[in-house]
Amino acid sequence: MFGESIFFFYKALLFGIAAYAVIPRHEFKRYLIYGFIFGGIADVVVIIVLEPILNLIKYHNLGPFSIYGLFSFWTPVSWMFAFMIFFYFLPVRKVFLIPYIIGFSLFGYMVGIVLNGLGLFEYIGIQKYLAPIVFFVWFSISAYVYFRIGNIKLRNL
Repeated sequence: MFGESIFFFYKALLFGIAAYAVIPRHEFKRYLIYGFIFGGIADVVVIIVLEPILNLIKYHNLGPFSIYGLFSFWTPVSWMFAFMIFFYFLPVRKVFLIPYIIGFSLFGYMVGIVLNGLGLFEYIGIQKYLAPIVFFVWFSISAYVYFRIGNIKLRNL
C-alpha cells in the first residue's frame, strides 16, 4: 500500500524521536516553533524554488503522502525536527559556529544522497554539487535570525 514512500515517514519518526529524546520538555515548545518556521516552512519554500521553478531536484515514489506531486507530507516534518535539534545544540562560541553549520549542511546533503540511493529523491544536474552550498546558506540564515530574534550574543571563546 505505501511502498517505498513509507521511508519518508520513518525518517520523520526517527528525527522526531531524536528531538524528543534530547530537548528538555520545558524547552520543547520554543524549539518546535523555530523548527516549524525554519525547517518545515522553509523546506516547502526551498522545494518550490528548486523543484518546479528551477528543476534542480525531484522527489520520487511519494505514494499517498504526496503533496501536489512535489514532495511527501513527511519531508517538512522531518526538517522541522532536524532544525529543532540544530537550534538546541547551536553553539554560541564563534569558533564552533561555522564548523557546526558546515556539519549540519553536510548532514542535509547526505540525507539527500541516502534518499537518492533509495530511489526517493534526485539531485538534477549541477545541484548535486551545489546542494551543500544551498544547505549552508539555509542553516546560516536560520542561525543568524535565531540569534537576532533571541537576542543571543556570540562569544569569542
